[in-house]
Formats: sequence, structure tokens, C-alpha cells
Amino acid sequence: MFFQQITVSTIQKTLGQIMRRLQVSQNRRLTYRDLAKMAGTSERTMAEWMRGATSPMAMNGLLNLMSALKADDAIQVLALWRETAPQDPTSADRAQEIQK
Repeated sequence: MFFQQITVSTIQKTLGQIMRRLQVSQNRRLTYRDLAKMAGTSERTMAEWMRGATSPMAMNGLLNLMSALKADDAIQVLALWRETAPQDPTSADRAQEIQK
């Protein structure tokens, strides 16, 4: 199986899609600060990702792997992540607060 190198603009577009879908599901506008807290990163880093100035290398690999899965399998992997991921109280708890 061939994996493509994900470009910064692809990451930027993907993050934009995630942000829009979160805003719709939460029925409110989200800031970069909100997204940064949900992602467990700094507001500055999130702004750089959204602007396309930088791209986290680990995200390239993860997106390549997730895109190789069938949609149902990807959903199951994400559900398992939500249930079992080690929780960083500075990001996970805040993400739950933001989602309410």
C-alpha cells in the first residue's frame, strides 16, 4: 500500500474541516484557544497549524494510517481511543467542558 506525503495545505484543510464539524456539532463558534485545549497543545501552535505555517509530523503518519482503514474501522479506532487514551487533565477535561 502506498502512503502519500501529506502536505501542510492538506493538514490545514483537514483541521479546517474538523473545526467546522465541531462548530456545527456544538452549535457554537470555536476559537483556536478552544481547539488547542481540545488537542492538548498551545494556542500559538494551533494557530500555526491552521495557518499552514507548520505541520506536526506525527499527524502525517496518523492520517495516512487512518485513511487506509475502512470508514467503520476508523470509527471503531476513534471510539476505542476515546475510551482508553491516557487523559491529560489540562486537555481532556477541558475538551469535555468545551463540548458541553
